[in-house]
Amino acid sequence: MKNFLKYHLPAILYAALIIAASSIPDLKTPKIITLQFDKIVHFLEYALLAFLAYRSCSHFGRLLTPHKALLLSAVLVGGFAILDEFHQRSVPGRDSGIGDLIMDLAGAALVLILLWYREKSRKRAITRA
Repeated sequence: MKNFLKYHLPAILYAALIIAASSIPDLKTPKIITLQFDKIVHFLEYALLAFLAYRSCSHFGRLLTPHKALLLSAVLVGGFAILDEFHQRSVPGRDSGIGDLIMDLAGAALVLILLWYREKSRKRAITRA
């Protein structure tokens, strides 16, 4: 139970928060001159979700290696991003687009790639020692 509360619950609650925010009708975001604020938010929210998903997946047990945890996290977050964009289509005043999905996936990919490099570096350090 302690592991669930520490590692899995934060990812679940954050995913629920994303769905709740996606369900707000007519949500307006400020426009920034060169980038739309909306795209930055998509990137950051899915970067955080990817981190929390990896943190959760890496604590499933010994059978799930760090690389398998990264792959599972990528599949879960990618699938969630697609479902979230479809969900937004049904919310009045909200729209979804390929640009939003690309930013979701880019944020998740950046974090997962950085985590992959970190795990690769750790593995090298262990084999050198």
